[in-house]
This record gives sequence, structure tokens and C-alpha cells, in this order.
Amino acid sequence: MNNIGTLPGDRLAGLSADLFHKLQAGSITLDEFAVFLQRKDRDPFKFERNEHDDHVVLTVTGLDLTGEQEVEQLNAAGFRVSDWVKSCLTSKKADGYDKNHRLVAGQVYKIALMPTREIKCDSDRTTDALRERGIKKYGYEKPLAGIVPRIREVVSDKQMEEMGFRYVVAPHDAIKDPDGSPSVLRVSRSGSGPWLHAHLDHLDRQWDDGGAFAFLVPAS
Repeated sequence: MNNIGTLPGDRLAGLSADLFHKLQAGSITLDEFAVFLQRKDRDPFKFERNEHDDHVVLTVTGLDLTGEQEVEQLNAAGFRVSDWVKSCLTSKKADGYDKNHRLVAGQVYKIALMPTREIKCDSDRTTDALRERGIKKYGYEKPLAGIVPRIREVVSDKQMEEMGFRYVVAPHDAIKDPDGSPSVLRVSRSGSGPWLHAHLDHLDRQWDDGGAFAFLVPAS
């Protein structure tokens, strides 16, 4: 086990947020709480994978937060939130975050990360093709934008590097920014700290092969 005091700041913030979520949901076990109090953590670079080879599986607990509350919580935990993301999270439009993308508090969501490199040809690696692959080939479900802040809290930049991803994007229904451009939320890995970004999106938008699309895994 690793001492929490030696973990990077972004990983420690993720652990703290995960503990907070579990306490809110009443789903933390006495053993998990004891481990946290002892300032120890499980191996942070060990990932669950499903039957689809390189697909990493994450489990997060939903929080019913408004977009403004999301920004406040992420900033308080030390994460970096771009102005573009803030405009999407706080949008009051019909397709905005508050009206369409909030998670159910206490509900457990299982998320599968499908590598974008599964589609080899750059020109074929579009939003539409990647979304269709995840849903039709693997039986995943289209996610809500609300999973992206939860992913940011529990996955550090170091873990993303270990997974081989520079970014993780959720192919949710787009949220229009103040200029009317359709946008999706993504977690980004960079040398300037753990970021939550937004990205211009449309069905024929091409993605590079260094990321992953985050889908919901249907309840069994």
C-alpha cells in the first residue's frame, strides 16, 4: 500500500472526493474508511478491465450538483476548470447541463473507456463512428456530461498516462456554449495540472488516436 502523504496532489484530491461521495451515499465500508484514516491507499495504477481487451472500467458515485456547484467543488479540490467548461456547466439554455446532465445522487455508475485508436484511419475516427462503435459493437450506453467531473476526481493525470490516454471525452448530447457551438466535456492530461476541458463537437469531428471515449456500462 502507498502512504497518502506521498501521493501526487491530484491523486490525493481524487481520493478525498471519492471518500466524500461514498460518505454522502452511505456506501463506504468500515474497512475502506479505516484504510483512509491510516493514510494508506490501494495501488493507484491497477485498473479493472472488461472482456474487451484495452477497455478500462471505472466506478463512480453520482452527485446531484448544479453546474455552478460542480465548478466550485472541482476548484476547491485543486482541479483546473477552463472558462469554456464553465460556460457549458452554467448554461441556462434548453440543452444546458442543469436541465439534462446531472447525475442521480448516490447512484453507482460503471463507465467503460474505449480507446479511440480502435479506429485506425484518422479520417474515419469521427464522433459519429466512435459513438456508434461503443453503442452498437459493445452494447454501451450514451453517457451524461455529469460523469466527466466524477472521472476527473477519481483518475489522476499519472493514471491516464499509465492507461495510455492523453484525454478522456464523454460522447454525451452536446451543450452549446455562449457562441452557439456544440461542445462536449473532456478530461485532459498536461504538464500544467489536472484539467477539465470542453471541446467543439459535431458528428463528423475527427479525434486523434491518443484518447478514449467514456460510455456507460448497462446495469446487468
